[in-house]
Amino acid sequence: MKAFIILMLLFAVGSCSHPNKSQDKVQGKPTLNLSSSVEVPMRYTETFIVRELDGYQIIDLKAPMVSWGGSAQGDEQTARIILVPRDKAEPALTGDLKGATVVRTPVMRIATNYGFLEAIVAELGIKDRLVAVGGVKSYDDELRAKARSGELAQIGYGWHTPPNIDPLLDASPDVLLMVMGSLEHVQHMQRINKLGIPVVPIFFEAETHYMGPVDYVRLIGLMTGKEQQAQSFVNNVAEQVEQLKAIADTAPKKKVLSSWYGGSDRWMVTVRNADNALLRDAGGMNPLAQQDDIRIDDFVKLSSEVLLEQARDIDCWVIRDSHSQPFTDVKFLHNFKAWRQGCLFAADGSSKPEADAFDIYATGQIRPDLILRDLVQMLHPNLINAPFTYIQPDSQTPRP
Repeated sequence: MKAFIILMLLFAVGSCSHPNKSQDKVQGKPTLNLSSSVEVPMRYTETFIVRELDGYQIIDLKAPMVSWGGSAQGDEQTARIILVPRDKAEPALTGDLKGATVVRTPVMRIATNYGFLEAIVAELGIKDRLVAVGGVKSYDDELRAKARSGELAQIGYGWHTPPNIDPLLDASPDVLLMVMGSLEHVQHMQRINKLGIPVVPIFFEAETHYMGPVDYVRLIGLMTGKEQQAQSFVNNVAEQVEQLKAIADTAPKKKVLSSWYGGSDRWMVTVRNADNALLRDAGGMNPLAQQDDIRIDDFVKLSSEVLLEQARDIDCWVIRDSHSQPFTDVKFLHNFKAWRQGCLFAADGSSKPEADAFDIYATGQIRPDLILRDLVQMLHPNLINAPFTYIQPDSQTPRP
């Protein structure tokens, strides 16, 4: 009897000796107390935070869904993702974790619906982990060939439509990295989660600074066991950006405009957020600049008359991209200083029109240093002499 009492006392002491909530159990699963977690510093992003607790990583994503050329649709979208190492038990999805999505790490089978994410996977050296992509418009020749041959499933790009579920299920990915083109796609994300494929929503387009999307390299690095490589990449891009900003600061500011013509006397003009920050940090002054706002798109639509009224004295003009409608009204263009002096540029570098593929929307989103270098050289050609990558001298607009 005495021995039994001693054993009971030892059991009671043992059960109370670990106050950490993560050691508690709910139906045999550990519970996590987020108040004990430690935030992982992310220097640039505004759309997600990462916290660590007992070997688990908790990712909270939050952003508005902004319509093209417009403002936010409905409430902000949120998601909580738990990265669970394959050698650890899945935590109980109760309390703070109720409704969270579990992703087992390192992720070995990846599906995505956007070129931006293909570029991240390529940068981390894990293209072989892709099992599904948006389609055959990849700038990456290898991925495009695999999609055409059927080696990679095609689930549709996230620009306008949600993922095609049947090929996605057939590909059996560990995770779907999903860029959502509109608020209507949210219900499809929820359905895919219920079908057993964890979905991580990607809100890189909501970032108001051009370095924000670069932090998504770290997010994918956490999921795939490439944390150190991802951190090194982000540090390198940040260092290049700071060097270019320092170079631009040595020269006088110049007035600059970035736009593209959409037809019907409407110009899509950069005024805020990430695209405008690139112009500013390159040493440019945008006469049409407006206050940054995560709930409004980077550009506004303006008529030719308004554009002329507010920007006739610009020094340099990024006048089009690969999707612009032709604009040939020389009489109108002659009113602009940038046109008369020949400082016209186009955002059509690193493109493969035959494949409808444009790397500025893929790698360019995680290499803003290359875009910034193009812009600094455009505004201050005496300061930099390097090959243009994404923004280069325009060859299509009629010249003086």
